[in-house]
Amino acid sequence: MATDALHLLRFRWLIKLLVAAALTGTALAQDCTAPCVTGENSVVISPFDVYITTQDFVSFREGPGTAFDRITVVPAALTLPAVGRTPNGRWIQAEYDGQRGWIAARYLVWSGNVSALPVSTMEERTRVVRTGAIGYINEGTPLFDRYLRPAGAATTSEEVELIGRLGSGIYIWLQVDYQGVPYWVRSWEIEYDAEYAYTLDAAYLIPYTRLARALDSDIRRIGSRLYTIEDVWNRLAAGGSVSCGNIPSLVRRTAREVDLRQEPVFAPVFSALDDAVLGVNTAITAFSSACDRPEDALYLTQQEVIAALTRLAEARRSLVLADSLTAALFQRDPLIVNSRGR
Repeated sequence: MATDALHLLRFRWLIKLLVAAALTGTALAQDCTAPCVTGENSVVISPFDVYITTQDFVSFREGPGTAFDRITVVPAALTLPAVGRTPNGRWIQAEYDGQRGWIAARYLVWSGNVSALPVSTMEERTRVVRTGAIGYINEGTPLFDRYLRPAGAATTSEEVELIGRLGSGIYIWLQVDYQGVPYWVRSWEIEYDAEYAYTLDAAYLIPYTRLARALDSDIRRIGSRLYTIEDVWNRLAAGGSVSCGNIPSLVRRTAREVDLRQEPVFAPVFSALDDAVLGVNTAITAFSSACDRPEDALYLTQQEVIAALTRLAEARRSLVLADSLTAALFQRDPLIVNSRGR
């Protein structure tokens, strides 16, 4: 390890700053209530009551894609009014510092109904334009509201625009603009073209589905980090050398408490997942602290190694529990339960 001490000095402060920025961004994103201050003494209101919060420093581009020029970089943990989106929702148009630009949705969390945003192009529009996805609905086709509850049946047979989608595999729902009103229909009950894949994935509209997906993603990501730091401590336990230039970053849960309040059945998953996060971060911090020692004291005692591996074993058990609970809850997702009603 001594040969990597200089690498540690080079990367140590960068890692700490990135971790601090991520944690700070999360706190601000959760605490900020729209509309938020976007600049000194200024508040911008979204005409569609949709607000986005950046989770990192992100590019603010002239168009929806990395091929478009970057206007500027938007700081982390900043809440902005959203004014448009691409048909599939992968890019969001927002207002920042008096300009309109585009931000990749994967770097954002949001409040409000994103599907209500106009599908924007490079020009100003005040209404939703066609997504290019078309279907044909027959008279008598069952219609469902935004919560997938029965809302009557189609009274006519006609061509409809597809404006959203839910689910995957055999459990696909399609949102249609039927006589000016958005309804959900089961995919096997209408004719539709392949362009439906370019419509907005509206799973986030259903708290249960949104939470199940977020927890599943957290479990996979935290499990990967657990494997990484566990490998480090296992190599140390075997008497091997480990580089201090590659300290794993801390992990956090992205599934939100606000969703848990709506779906308290997920509380045991949150508890198990938080225990796993604590164990993984404790092991990462212990390794980072060892690397912070003076170069002539870069060694670990047997007790330190045993303590770290014990904590990681507990974290693995908690993660397995969270995974098992989430898998069971997935089967109760209203998206699946209502689909089986066919």
